[in-house]
Amino acid sequence: MTLVLLAASLPAYAQAGAAAPQCSARSAAQRVPLAELYTSEGCSSCPPADRWLSSQIGDLGANFLAFHVDYWDDIGWPDRFSSPLYSQRQRERVQTANGNNVYTPQVMLGRKVQADWRDRSGWERTLQQQRQLPSAAALALRLQRSGTGWEVALGASRIGPPATGTQVWLARYEDAQVTQVRAGENRGANLRHDRVVRQLAGPWPLGAEPLSKLVPLPPDAGAWGVIAIVQAGDGQVLQSLRLAADGCDG
Repeated sequence: MTLVLLAASLPAYAQAGAAAPQCSARSAAQRVPLAELYTSEGCSSCPPADRWLSSQIGDLGANFLAFHVDYWDDIGWPDRFSSPLYSQRQRERVQTANGNNVYTPQVMLGRKVQADWRDRSGWERTLQQQRQLPSAAALALRLQRSGTGWEVALGASRIGPPATGTQVWLARYEDAQVTQVRAGENRGANLRHDRVVRQLAGPWPLGAEPLSKLVPLPPDAGAWGVIAIVQAGDGQVLQSLRLAADGCDG
């Protein structure tokens, strides 16, 4: 049933199989949690969190994204990865949880907007709890060339009872980004970043009917990929799916 819905939700030209090389991914029955790191190159306490995230991305049972906020940009060093959209997402996620603490580095995992990433055993326990939840949504992604850039076909459908305010997002990320910081709190440091969000599309509401979207993406930018997210109105991630661009087109 789920696979049929997902196939129906993808645009016809994405299903048909274009002549250009392409790759695809579909979500499984198990929920894949999403960890969101809110960070900034202008924040002296953020590099340890950035390194932590880089150490976690090999975990195939979870997805990770680093959102660089812009409210540090006027305090010594403008972060080239920052966006007011990511700062807004952080504030909205905290407000949804009835909180008021917006800070960096801040890690969110589902409804938990102050997840303790420094506590290794506690973090693993929380991740495992999230993984044991059945998926409440199904996702499909297909990535293919389009002119000088790319396009990703996204399909999403709901599983089980509706969750209030469910929305779908698509994030394009880049790995292995290095910055030589020349000012601010991290002056003189070489910072390495992975899963850096460079483009955030959505949100699109997900109701009873399957959703399909075609999102244009820019040309190659080193090691990169996309992550689709289905998130309920209370902040719970109902499903996430990653598709790396590596190997999609030689």
